[in-house]
Amino acid sequence: MSADTSSAGASRETGDVATQPRRRNRRARLAQLIVIAATVLCLGVAGSVAALNWPTPYPVGQAAAVPAGDTTPAWVEEDYNAETSSYDQAWFDMNEALQQHDRELFLSYAEGDAQAQLALWWDNLSALGWTTGFIAPNTDADGSQLVNIGVDLGFPANEMRGSGAADAGLILTQGSYYRITTTGSGDSLRITSFVPRDVIQPWDDGKIYVERRDHVVLFALEDERELVTRTIDEAEEAAVTTLELATRMGGDVPQTGFTSGITASNERLERWRYGNLEKPEGEIDAAGFARSSYRPQGSEIIDPSIATGQATGGTTVVLGPGADFDRRAVFIHEFAHAIHYTAAPSQSWATSTAALEGFARYAEYASGAAQFIAYPELKAAVASLGVDVFSDERIYQEAGALEAYDAAGSYYLFVAENGGDPWALAVDSVTEGRPISEVAAASSAALSAENWQLWVAGQ
Repeated sequence: MSADTSSAGASRETGDVATQPRRRNRRARLAQLIVIAATVLCLGVAGSVAALNWPTPYPVGQAAAVPAGDTTPAWVEEDYNAETSSYDQAWFDMNEALQQHDRELFLSYAEGDAQAQLALWWDNLSALGWTTGFIAPNTDADGSQLVNIGVDLGFPANEMRGSGAADAGLILTQGSYYRITTTGSGDSLRITSFVPRDVIQPWDDGKIYVERRDHVVLFALEDERELVTRTIDEAEEAAVTTLELATRMGGDVPQTGFTSGITASNERLERWRYGNLEKPEGEIDAAGFARSSYRPQGSEIIDPSIATGQATGGTTVVLGPGADFDRRAVFIHEFAHAIHYTAAPSQSWATSTAALEGFARYAEYASGAAQFIAYPELKAAVASLGVDVFSDERIYQEAGALEAYDAAGSYYLFVAENGGDPWALAVDSVTEGRPISEVAAASSAALSAENWQLWVAGQ
């Protein structure tokens, strides 16, 4: 894994059965079958957070309709004065512009190339839709200027009300870091350059084309608009399936839809997956990825309805040409990641990749998009390696990835078929920062790793 050591954080750029796939095809299309979760995690936070009481019902409502008054987080003060703040007036005004959708005011604080790039950013994200947003200045480890900027794209999501989390009900935004230069100060401050720091988002690369349905917003660069039109209804069906599946597993879903990009270009997919970072040697190719983004840090310039802190924020999904073999399954896999990230935002690198990928693979099985097959290579790997079969190293490296993904998914399936709760397993393994085998065994001795091995052997 690549890590960013800046003060701004670190980036890791994470039912009924359908027709049975032919096993000889499974290994032949390893590069197509692997579906990556690209999760942004923050190195600055040590340890894990307390487990959520899950599932806990909460009133359904618009995420933007967060009541004011007593529910205002403790870090928000009502009497901030820009004149005594450490922030230039420009940052207050730009945040106000994002909250009020005032494009003219927002762009008035940019000049030259930065104005053109920020106008592209604004127009593209406006096409996707948002209710609120933020822009927050920061300093990188080398002393250069940064901003973290984001909005709640498409469908506002929030941590579950009633979950006990400090920011339950607050909006999760999709933030990204950009390198900037500025001139002036106060209300004379102007941004003069604005370029991605590490992650390159699709909307940074040109005008996007957008279509929407009740539960999905699908987009591509303008020259691939026909792909969006051909795929939108399939994406909507997968979104509905994933939302219904999560509800069947026992919890109110903390979001009503998903924002997804799509491309027929593997070059574009890799650019958006790795950005300005190098692809690690031996890492698997991907059919698609889900990226959970940066939150802003709490301060007087941030809209108090936005969730802040070190935990991960909102999620976007991107599918590439490797998904063509079965877009429905890949959409369901990635949308399952999005729900998982929202229900259990990660706060450290302690999060097991198997907890994330296993849940998404299980969503394919439970939805009927794929059928679990205990093929000989998988049985042999599980028997010889045990839970090490889905170690982080094996999941990311092409040599062992197929068995790692399927084995992690099979543990969730084993739990579901033996009286356990796969949804609680997905959430608790992240919030407690423990491996899925430990969390499962703690809930019931019958769900131990040894019993899982025997179960796989008997399939």
